[in-house]
Amino acid sequence: MNGIILVDKQKGDTSHDVVQKIRHLYHLKQVGHTGTLDPMATGLLPVCLGKATKVAEYISNDKKAYVARAVKGIRTDTGDVTGTVYASSDQHSIPDDMEPILKSFRGEQMQLPPMYSALKYKGRKLYEYAREGICVPRKERPITVSKLELLDRSEEEIDLLAEVSSGTYIRTLIDDIGVACGCYFTMKELRRVSVGNISIRASHTLDEIESMDDAERQELILPMDLLLEHMPAIRLPEHRKQAMLNGMSSHITFSYVDAPYYRVYAGDTFIGLGTIKKEDAHHELFMKKVLK
Repeated sequence: MNGIILVDKQKGDTSHDVVQKIRHLYHLKQVGHTGTLDPMATGLLPVCLGKATKVAEYISNDKKAYVARAVKGIRTDTGDVTGTVYASSDQHSIPDDMEPILKSFRGEQMQLPPMYSALKYKGRKLYEYAREGICVPRKERPITVSKLELLDRSEEEIDLLAEVSSGTYIRTLIDDIGVACGCYFTMKELRRVSVGNISIRASHTLDEIESMDDAERQELILPMDLLLEHMPAIRLPEHRKQAMLNGMSSHITFSYVDAPYYRVYAGDTFIGLGTIKKEDAHHELFMKKVLK
């Protein structure tokens, strides 16, 4: 049983909770998610079954889109309303025209990860230090905000749509926007609405999946390469399948798009992910992840 299940995670569940439930429903040990959603967040969580777990980390590298609600006037240590308020603003209103500020946050930029995150420092997760009141050094990381739009606003809150690169912290982005606006914003709600080209509309809640019979659940399993379409495809002849699965390389004698990783097919069969080593006389394809 190999493929992808699109789950609409509900508020309060952890990503690990979702994985455990899918393991039980599909009677399968080899299950993993493709990028953590905080318990307070909802939305699209692709879950990998069987061999698909081998490519989960590459699925999570694709762009993601979120709808977020933020409340004005405060900053918290977690960047969301579950945290402790450490600053408040005397500015009583949200700027009438937020477009110039939002425009300044679009595109490539550097972002400092929050202390309340699962990134590690000297073998420990940052949030473990944060819970002890310890702040450790962090390095800014490059991110891309490809879309940032104001969806709605009231006197106290704003709703934003943000399409971002993998590794972007939306609560940090919102906090930074609040500082730029002069009125402060803290994230109140977060919903992931897409991963790559896959929309939340194609997903199901755990309750919906649990209410199905086994045949209906099987129909929810999507192809392993569905969420890898951000990688170019290389197609080899069918007779190269076993050799590539056994770890052999293949000379590339045809044109291809330059990229870090490629979806590799032998005939119509997806066999894994590969990289290309460039030589003066020829280029050679090596398998990075093999789906035997």
